[in-house]
Formats: sequence, C-alpha cells, structure tokens
Amino acid sequence: MRVPRWAECLLSGPTQQLSSETATAPQDPLTGLPPRSMLAELLTETRLQGQLPKTVSLLVVNLDRFKLVNDLCGHAAGDQVLRVAAERLRRTTDEHMRLLHLGGDEFALLVPHMRGDGMAESLARRILDTVSLPIDVCGRVVDVGASVGFAVDESGTSAATDLLRAACIAMSRAKRDGGGAFCAFEPSMDVDLRDRAALEDDLRSGIQRGEIIAYYQPIFSLRSADLVGFESLARWNHPQRGMLDPGTFIPIAEDLDAINDLCFTLLRQACRDLRSWPAHLTLSINVSPIQICDPDLPLRLLQILYAGGIAPGRLIVEITESALVRDVELARATITSLRNAGVKVALDDFGTGYSSLHHLRELQFDRIKIDRSFIEALDGFAGSKIVKAIVDLGQSLGMPVTAEGIETLEQATMLSNLGCTYGQGFLFGRPLPPAATLRMVIELEDDPNLLRAVGQN
Repeated sequence: MRVPRWAECLLSGPTQQLSSETATAPQDPLTGLPPRSMLAELLTETRLQGQLPKTVSLLVVNLDRFKLVNDLCGHAAGDQVLRVAAERLRRTTDEHMRLLHLGGDEFALLVPHMRGDGMAESLARRILDTVSLPIDVCGRVVDVGASVGFAVDESGTSAATDLLRAACIAMSRAKRDGGGAFCAFEPSMDVDLRDRAALEDDLRSGIQRGEIIAYYQPIFSLRSADLVGFESLARWNHPQRGMLDPGTFIPIAEDLDAINDLCFTLLRQACRDLRSWPAHLTLSINVSPIQICDPDLPLRLLQILYAGGIAPGRLIVEITESALVRDVELARATITSLRNAGVKVALDDFGTGYSSLHHLRELQFDRIKIDRSFIEALDGFAGSKIVKAIVDLGQSLGMPVTAEGIETLEQATMLSNLGCTYGQGFLFGRPLPPAATLRMVIELEDDPNLLRAVGQN
C-alpha cells in the first residue's frame, strides 16, 4: 500500500545513534540543524536533562504551502523559505529543547516539560504564529503557514521511531483539517491513517476507472422561476464504500496532486452531458485553491471546452476566497485569462473570508455567491440586513448574486424580494446524476413551473 507523502516519516527505519566520541554532530547543510538521524540520540539527551524525570513531547512541524512555493518560484526560493522557517523555529526554542530538520519541509522539536503543564500546546501555538508570518521570497511575499502534530512520552521508554510516527500522524490530522492548526496524537488516529492510506490508493485508480462522476444541482432565476444552469458536484461511487461526497476525497486529491486529473476528468464528462441541454443553460464548476494559482489552468479548461464543442460562455468557474488569500496576483492572472476567453468567474462563499470587499475591489468577477450560512440566518433581522447589503453591493458592481442553500419557499420569496438574482438549494432540487438531470431539463422545458420543480423533492 502506498504511504502518503506527508507520512513518509512513518517508513523511516530505526535511527542510527552517533558515537559519543564523534567530535562534531552532523548538521543539515541547508538549515544548519541536526538531521533526522540524530533523533534517537537527542531524545536520550532530552530525557537526561535535570534532576527530575520529565515528560518529553515531540512536535512535528510541516509547512502548509511549501510545494506551491517550489512550483511557482523555483527550488532556490523553496530553500530560502526553509532557511527562514528554521530560523523562526529556533527563536521559539530555549536551551532545553532540541530542534531537528527531518527533511523536505518538515521539522521536529523535542521538548522536556512537567506532566500536564500544557507546554506542548502552548509551544505549538507559538510556532504557528511565528511560522505563519509572511516571507519575502525573490521579491514576492508568500504566506506559507504550518501544521503541527505532537506526541507525548510520559513513561520515558518510547522509542524515537514510535514517537515520531505518532507525531506525524497527529500532524497529518491537523493538515487534513485544513492546516494552520495543531493536533495531539490519539491512538484512534492510527486507524484513521490506515483508512486514509487505503482511500488514497483507491482514489488514483478510481479516477482512471471513471468511478468519480458528476452530479448536477439546478440553479433557478428567482424572478422568472426559469432554470438557468447547474452546478457540477463530484461524487465517488466507491465499489466497497458506496457513494462518497466530495468532502471525503477532494482533500485527498489535493494532497496527492491529483486534483487536476479529477477536475479535468469531471469537466470532460460534464461537456458530454452539457451537449444534451438547451444552449442557454450554464455549467458551474469549482476549482480548488491549488488550481487557481496554476497559470496553465485557463488553457487546460479551454482545451477541454473546445474539444467537447462547448462555448466558453456557458462555463462559470467558482473560486472561494481561501484561494485568493494564497496569492492574489496569481489569482488575478488566472481570472483575467478566463474572462478574456469568455469564461465567467464567480466568487463563491462570499462573506466568509476576511477580506471580501478587498477582493471585489481588486479582482473582476462576473457573479457573487452568498454563503449558505447567511441564508440559514435570513429570517433574523441581522441576517436579512446582511443579505440585502450583499445583494445591493452586487447590483452596484454589476455582479448578479446567487444564493445557495435555499431550503424553503419563504427563503426563496425573501431573497427574490431583496433583489437576489439566482438561487439553488434543496428547495429546487438535490444534486442529480446525469440521466436524472436530463429528465429534469426536458420536463421543465415542457412545463417551466417553479412549483413543479419544487414538487420533485
């Protein structure tokens, strides 16, 4: 079974202890820190400090967006980021702690402390704050960030490899939950890790076998009740686990660098389905934060559209604000290229990011999608005021607003009265497989009645 990249440390063999007679401890030439091979020896040294036996925690630090720096700025820039990260980690330590470079974008920190004093958690928070500060690399400011996992040895008997394995598992959990966080190891995580490794193996082959399929959720005009398009949502028809939603496998695809394969496979399928729909219906697709920073994305999307005989104007690319935080300039270039080719671009989950207005000012979008959390609060005074403000903002900028997560007729009516242009949600229809989607299109063409669509639920 293939072991994920972020857990390569789990396969490392027993560390080799250096002879106490060695004059100079080895150092990693890039960071000046002790390498992975010193872990067992430094763990022993840490345990022997002081008069009283102490608990030792091992923290593993992984840089969240290091690969993106390497891909976009080159390996020299990546080396610079590693040196800066190493120096920042040094500043978080004291003379009792031991810092190592495990290799690549991973570091380890051995911390002696008293049992139950919260030292590991406190240090992890300090590391996240320090490492997450912007870094100036080759004239470009990048926000790398980090994920931290730690394991605690209270008995003083854990082998270095076992402690490292546990800390790596906890780090992978922090990264899987979105990064920029820390996590303590729990035994149940070991089972989860093995399950994830199995899913990773299955995902690559599943993409090739066509197990990932596109479902389509309808989008209606709130004024005319006309069907205007569909949003494509990925579903994995796993041969053993059944139908899996995207929250289960999209993060795995991103970690495996398989997100492009997945996205383009789904788009090719969607183009085949789209040819059976009336020409006025649009297709909305989601692209990940990793993809929006890829300068080749517009060309790849257009190649698939042209090969499928689909006009670029029928495609709407939805981008979340988290994608823009990574690198606004790269996102700007991608958005400009897409719009110049006729593809529309929507800002998804509007209102959940910390700089929504900044992004609307700096970047050109064709649509705004209101996050479902605001629709859920629509019946409250503050909720309706916020939605009204977003709708008015969209109108002033010439950007139609789509509300997602509509579940009741009351919500649809309120949104229409507030001036919201489009709506989608369980009220109008759940995501459907291609055949059912086509049947819905045909029925609505014959009888374009909103209540009929609602009645299908």
